[in-house]
Amino acid sequence: MIKGALTIIFDYPFYKAIFERTDGSEYYVAQVNLGTSMPHMPQILNMVNFKFSKLKFYKTSIEKQKEYHVNPKRAQRLAHKAIKNSSIGTKAQQDLKRQFEEKKIMKKKAIKVSKEQETEVPYNC
Repeated sequence: MIKGALTIIFDYPFYKAIFERTDGSEYYVAQVNLGTSMPHMPQILNMVNFKFSKLKFYKTSIEKQKEYHVNPKRAQRLAHKAIKNSSIGTKAQQDLKRQFEEKKIMKKKAIKVSKEQETEVPYNC
């Protein structure tokens, strides 16, 4: 079963669109900065219709969770408990942060390798 979701959040100072897609046991997430002003529906529809294919999705695996009906009062208690013990961001935001950190490490390695190669090349004077 394939599921998708678009969430728009305000992460000071920018509005961000977070695209989530689940495909069986695979979980994909992508993020787009929308700017500092609140996005309007035509802008969002334009982005989904024309720029969705150009998004770079980050892939992670997910653990299976049973979907079941929760009593509204219980859901409210769980929501208050989640807010009280809140971690940094949603699962999508945590995955995007992890992706950012991995890219940062890869860039550092690439710069280190290029500097080492640059120092190994003898200068012809």
